[in-house]
Amino acid sequence: MRQLRTLAHVRERIQRYNTGSKHALKAVLDDYFPELKNIFWSMKSKGLWSVLENTPFPENVIELGIKRLTELIAKSTRRKESAAKKAKEIYQAAGETIGLKRIGVADSYRVEMYLEEVKRSEGQLKDIEKEMGKLLEGVSYAKNILSIPGVGVLSCAVFLGELGDPSNFKHPKQIIKYAGYDPQENDSGQSIGRKRISKKGRWMLRKYLYFMCMRAIYRSKFFGQYYEVKLKSSNRFGQPLKKKEAICAVAIKLIKVIFALLRDDRKFTVKAPESVLAA
Repeated sequence: MRQLRTLAHVRERIQRYNTGSKHALKAVLDDYFPELKNIFWSMKSKGLWSVLENTPFPENVIELGIKRLTELIAKSTRRKESAAKKAKEIYQAAGETIGLKRIGVADSYRVEMYLEEVKRSEGQLKDIEKEMGKLLEGVSYAKNILSIPGVGVLSCAVFLGELGDPSNFKHPKQIIKYAGYDPQENDSGQSIGRKRISKKGRWMLRKYLYFMCMRAIYRSKFFGQYYEVKLKSSNRFGQPLKKKEAICAVAIKLIKVIFALLRDDRKFTVKAPESVLAA
């Protein structure tokens, strides 16, 4: 569990660096070739990487030509049909770009440096996730959590790493409080406020439980229906629950389900036990 927790925190730090590198690369494109951002949907697109490695500036694209540009993109993305369309769009954009016209050595170095940062951090994230997967193979009850629709290797690894030994928890309420999802009243002597989660405990555990809920709602009929029921319910003021409040309710339900799966050593099924449904 400690090894998983260590990798989770290392990954979180690299993820932040990766996000910063992508923003820096976007800033580069804003200066030299802003139209590329509308052609490639992601800064980690292999097609974009290939273009920036070989033809980073509009003048390079025009020199290369549509035919060779198509071959370049097709080789990197392995999608010949879309490669021709993107190559045509890039070539046309290169002739009409509003980016800087005078390019020097420092500009080339800037593009190369930020692109390398994005590629390196992306590779590190993949390596860490592989190591997490290997560690999970040695955790017997990981399969119980992975059986829940929407829960992947990364989410499961972070959850177990942050939680520690599940046998230390005798009731799901202990995990709910440990993750900071326990509701607290925001009342004073003269007013009654809405209930909010405490946000105490392990912040990363709370964060990934939120991600797990978002995916489980769309991939699991059980959690999806529970979410819809919560959206239609009301708080103590008779007001309908907000979406975030409903998701927090799903998070609490998810914790109870995971606790039951680990306690009974079984996998998730569409029809949950009556004890879980009534909780």
